[in-house]
Amino acid sequence: MEKTILSLYPVEMTLDSLLSALHLDMQHGLIDDIIEVYQSALEVAKPVAVFAPFPIDDRDGAIWLNGVKLDEPFVHIMLSGSSVVVPYVASCGKEIDAWSKAYDGDCFEQFVADTIKQLCLEVVCKRLFGEVREKHFSTGFISTINPGSICEWPTSSQPLLFDIIGNVTDDIGVVLSDSCLMIPSKSWSGIMFRTDQKFHNCQLCPKLDCPNRKAPYGGSV
Repeated sequence: MEKTILSLYPVEMTLDSLLSALHLDMQHGLIDDIIEVYQSALEVAKPVAVFAPFPIDDRDGAIWLNGVKLDEPFVHIMLSGSSVVVPYVASCGKEIDAWSKAYDGDCFEQFVADTIKQLCLEVVCKRLFGEVREKHFSTGFISTINPGSICEWPTSSQPLLFDIIGNVTDDIGVVLSDSCLMIPSKSWSGIMFRTDQKFHNCQLCPKLDCPNRKAPYGGSV
């Protein structure tokens, strides 16, 4: 197993990208406050990710990865045609998560800080996908399934994904709560695999008014 850990510092995040995410511009009345929060964030932001490739062991109607059994029918359907898959966990980073708590008393600054954490996650995910493309999936599309994104693979499966990768908390500081939610909350986990056609979890999610929808709802798998 070739585990890779990404740690981005300094983070490549522009003020323009933050303003775009906030749907604001330089003429906003609180622009000075936004810039102050943004500059403070750049001093501590260190988004992180860990990933590793594993061969598929398809037996007894389940997918086995690194000795861990994934027996959800959805996971088997999605991954059974693959020879190698790449489980991963990415996060905005524990440093900026701790930093953001200083803004909990101000609704607007808290919103800005939360948006910055989301952008940090997006930056490291972009690097993550680029590295996986370069190292493991040079052709086709990279698709991903994510525990908790759809009911077919619930959040309760999150510990299994952490077990497959191993030492996630030691590697990048992401921990699981008793309810299997990741801390920091601006974290993302899943399994990447190569496909001939792009797959999005959104294709199986009936929540039609989701602002983050990337593909039309296509019904059950």
